Formats: sequence, C-alpha cells, structure tokens
Amino acid sequence: MSASPVPGAPGHNPPLTACGFSHPGRQREDNEDAFGSFVDERLFVIADGMGGHNAGEVASVLAVDALETFFRSYHADPRQIWPHPVDRSLSLGANLLRVGIKVANDKIRAASAEDRSRAKMATTVVAMAIGDTQVTVAHAGDSRAYRLRGGELTRLTRDHSVVEEMKAARPEMTEAEMAAFAHRNVVTRCLGAKADLEPGLHVGTMQDGDIYLLCSDGLWGSVPDQKMATIIRSTNELEAACQLLIDAANEAGGPDNISALLVRVG
Repeated sequence: MSASPVPGAPGHNPPLTACGFSHPGRQREDNEDAFGSFVDERLFVIADGMGGHNAGEVASVLAVDALETFFRSYHADPRQIWPHPVDRSLSLGANLLRVGIKVANDKIRAASAEDRSRAKMATTVVAMAIGDTQVTVAHAGDSRAYRLRGGELTRLTRDHSVVEEMKAARPEMTEAEMAAFAHRNVVTRCLGAKADLEPGLHVGTMQDGDIYLLCSDGLWGSVPDQKMATIIRSTNELEAACQLLIDAANEAGGPDNISALLVRVG
C-alpha cells in the first residue's frame, strides 16, 4: 500500500506535502500495517495491527477508517454531541485525535466481539493533525512520531511498552540489556485491548520546513534514529526518502511490517 505525494489543499496556510509507503518486510507474508494520508484534512495516521490469525490487519484498517471518519465529521461540526467527554483544557485538534482514537477503540472492540475469528485483535496507532500553527500527535502503543527540524531528528512520542517502563524504572540499563529483555516488544496500551483507553498526547508549534515522520516499529526497530535522520536529509523528495527508509529496514533484515509516512510543512 502506498501513496504518492499530494500537495496541500488551496487556502491552507502553510501548505503540506505528504508521502507514505508500507511494506510487509522480509520475514512476514502479510502486512498488518495500515496508514492514511488525508492532506485535505491535514490528518495523518499509521496503525500497526496485532493478533496474527485474529485479524490484526482488520484492526489497523478499522482504526484508520474510524479515526478519519470521526475527524472529518467533528472537525466540520464540533457542536455535535461527542461520543466521549472532551477535555476543555485541550485544543479542538487535540480533542479530535484523543476522542477519535477512543471511538476507533470502541469500533475495534465491537467488531472483535461480533466475530470469533477476530477475537483479541488489536492495533497500535499514531495520528497527527496539523493546524495553522499547532501540531498535535496522539498515540497508543509503540508506533512513533518524529520531527526533523534544522537537521535534527526529535522523537515526539514515548512508547507505551514494557521496555519503556523498564527504562524509566532503571535508567542505567544498557542497550545490550534492553535487547536481551524477553518482553521488550510487549505494548502496554493499544486499541482493542481494553474499553478504557487514554492515548498519549504531544502538542507543539511548527516551523516552515519541518518534516514529520510517522512510522511503525518495523522501521524504528530496524533503523537507528540517526540513520533515519541521515536518510531524510539526503533528498528533498519525500517519495525517495520514504522508499529509502523502507529499503533500509529491509536491508537490516525486515523482521516486521514496515510503514513510513513523511509530511513536510511549507
């Protein structure tokens, strides 16, 4: 599944350009990742399905579709009755992502309950909404968001995972100790697992020339952050950069599905 670069819609300031690619990797036949690049709504999403035979690929597509549908409807008319309480300390964009992820979680759990073949299906998600000056990222699980500014790549999300909890509890852990940790890939938060889901939020301001990267763990788990930064800096073409990121993950063994979505501001 791939999408070519699409220019920002007229009237929006600043304009956006986006490109996304997804690949099954070298060691899996199926691709349970899904992504959505909705430049007209300035909404971008990556979901990494989990569950294998229990239809992780269904969960990821449901997450992207449900979030997009909710975002479009409530962005156009926020005066509707919201399906979950809003947080009045947050902006409209932050509430759209936060509640949209909760709605997607509800839909995945309902679909799982209706079909035994989809029992326990789940997905991680990372979503980004870009306004006129503000960038909001919401996520659940270990799909990540990064920002490249002034040549420096900064991670904007903190994984909801056992290994992140271990790092917080034991900051002295070495990379070798973390790599040997048996449960390092277990996520502690995802869509579909529990009825009560609270996504993580990042809210920041953007600058002209910023490039944002959303990706599944098939990319960041195989390609170090510094190498990802080098790849993105190596070309002005987002399509070429996306392909190079996918290629780098596959050259590192491609043990998981790989998705990368790049968004340039201005």
